[in-house]
Amino acid sequence: MNQDQPDQQYERFVSLFLSGERTLRAYTRSLLSSRQEVDDVMQNLGLVCWRKFDQFDQKGSLDDFIRWCCVISRFEVLRFRRSRARDRLILSEEVIDLIAVEAEDRLQRSEAEQKVLYNCLQKLDDADRRLLLSVHTRGDSVSRIAAESNKKPRWLYSKLNSLRDLVADCVLAHLAQGET
Repeated sequence: MNQDQPDQQYERFVSLFLSGERTLRAYTRSLLSSRQEVDDVMQNLGLVCWRKFDQFDQKGSLDDFIRWCCVISRFEVLRFRRSRARDRLILSEEVIDLIAVEAEDRLQRSEAEQKVLYNCLQKLDDADRRLLLSVHTRGDSVSRIAAESNKKPRWLYSKLNSLRDLVADCVLAHLAQGET
């Protein structure tokens, strides 16, 4: 075995896990009642996923990896719950299964919505896209764009509202058609 191969596999795992951690944490949080519980399960989840990483299809995408980790997370939450079974506020395994299925569905809907949003944003010209994203981009702002383009901020805010409506209509239309 090539000595670089374990290092490359570890780097791929870390890259995938860190890229998907926010989504995995949100999924795990939907199954537990406190942040401390989520932190405990997430720490163990990373270790378990790493131990089982050789079972993951190495050609899989980030979305595939996240789904694979969600399955493991579900079992880790069940194991965690069983270890805390003395607590009267523990949900049954059946309830956790129902919540997990709903969380997986919500995760898939969220991924689809993000893809549609991205596609709708790509339909805008660069200047309009920058204006729309400026309110969410560190170091960028409508005021800055106004100064650069010699346009009044009030006009740009009006344009921003129009762009939001345009993108929202685009997203809703694509989702209504079942597109991703």
